[in-house]
Amino acid sequence: MLRFELMVPLLPTLRRLARLGALLSLLISLTGCVSFNQPPRQALLSALNLQVQLSEVELADALQLSPREDVPSLQRVRLDQQRLERIQNQKVWLLHGRFDWRWPGEALNVASPFELRLIRGEKGQTWRLLKPPSSQSPQWRIYPLPLA
Repeated sequence: MLRFELMVPLLPTLRRLARLGALLSLLISLTGCVSFNQPPRQALLSALNLQVQLSEVELADALQLSPREDVPSLQRVRLDQQRLERIQNQKVWLLHGRFDWRWPGEALNVASPFELRLIRGEKGQTWRLLKPPSSQSPQWRIYPLPLA
């Protein structure tokens, strides 16, 4: 009887600890779910490289020049915001940030903001860059990203 009387004051503390443990495990599991389907950093870097190359091709076409053959180097990629959105009933990651880049052999670094839309491949193993419609192309365009 004496032992039970000693434990009675501990019950509210034990309940609080149990609630805190449950809340902590819930927060950990929710954090894991949020990052589960996010694009990996390599997909972001590949998409940025591809975006710079596609912009170079569009610019070269507009100026009636030959596009560059080399690949830009990226530095200081900073992802500021990412969120899911739906486009034509598909989940698409919208990524906003800033990055520095330059062409090989060039001394000039270019600081640029970016907005990318990435979509998972059909089997969930690859990622694709999704480009919005433009005056030249009225449809959404999908570009597969190279695997690392």
